Amino acid sequence: MKLQSITDVPVERLASSMAALGLKQYAASQIIAWLYKKRATSFEDMTNLSKGARKILKENYSISRLKLQKTLCAGDGTTKYLFSLHDGKKVESVLIPALDGRVTLCISTQVGCAMGCTFCRTAKMGFVRDLTQGEILGQIIEVQREQLTAGEMRPVTNIVLMGMGEPLVNYDAVAGAVKMILDERAFNFSKRRVTVSTSGLVSQAEKFSRELDVKLAISLNATTDEVRNKLMPVNRRFPIGEIMKFCRSYSKRSKHHVTFEYVMIKGLNDTEDDMKRLVKLLSGIRAKVNLIPFNPFPGSDLKGPLESTLNKWQNYLTDKGIHTNIRQSRGQEILAACGQLAA
Repeated sequence: MKLQSITDVPVERLASSMAALGLKQYAASQIIAWLYKKRATSFEDMTNLSKGARKILKENYSISRLKLQKTLCAGDGTTKYLFSLHDGKKVESVLIPALDGRVTLCISTQVGCAMGCTFCRTAKMGFVRDLTQGEILGQIIEVQREQLTAGEMRPVTNIVLMGMGEPLVNYDAVAGAVKMILDERAFNFSKRRVTVSTSGLVSQAEKFSRELDVKLAISLNATTDEVRNKLMPVNRRFPIGEIMKFCRSYSKRSKHHVTFEYVMIKGLNDTEDDMKRLVKLLSGIRAKVNLIPFNPFPGSDLKGPLESTLNKWQNYLTDKGIHTNIRQSRGQEILAACGQLAA
């Protein structure tokens, strides 16, 4: 019988699970520290637990690990990691260092994706399966372990759940992972350093934003339902008007601004009319906009915008009081940029 990985146990249930095994409840805190701070690979490593406790843990749980299959490094310092899961399925994570000292780790939440966005290489895979809580967290653990092994420890300062998959479809595992990412006994990230991206699943976003007040990024990518329907089939379930209604409500009650991701595609969603419509759509929302030039990948005929178009959009939105960045494409040559992950 296959034992459950202890990294898949939700943090709020770990203490009671330990008590059910006859262990002291405070053993949960010790175990969390060993797993996520010290990156222990066996219960025998947990030397501040009694031998009896370690034996009980070994009989009831496993400690699953992701297997690092391949690492690719781009000239700009971006590193892509290919991980193999216990069933042979594969996911990718990306480490992105910035000149200002930030080091962002972009992690995946699913193998493949069911959203079908036409500008995303992951969508071409289709949906394979959800990742477990432990598999989501395992990406952070293994990247940190690999950095130490390589002697290049750059502390991760930001976590973004923007890799393969739609996080809010895999709700329970993602919520559990985020709770552990925030827990001071584990990774101890502040809420403002963790961002969860969604294609606009309003009902799940509403629930998630009340349960876990981390930063939200909305993948918008169009200013009309007609165009967004073509780019993102999910828009037929949650059209732009419904997304904006949620964002206005969220903006009023949250300390965070709403980040809007806008993948710009030449001749499709980068017109002057789109630019002006976007300003109107964001009225009444504390918004930040990331303009992302489409990143090409094999099998796609879409093209990125002209640089002059990007600059025009940034200047216009900024003049209208909207904080706007042009997201530089990092790691394009190793297919590690936004929308290029496909394991």
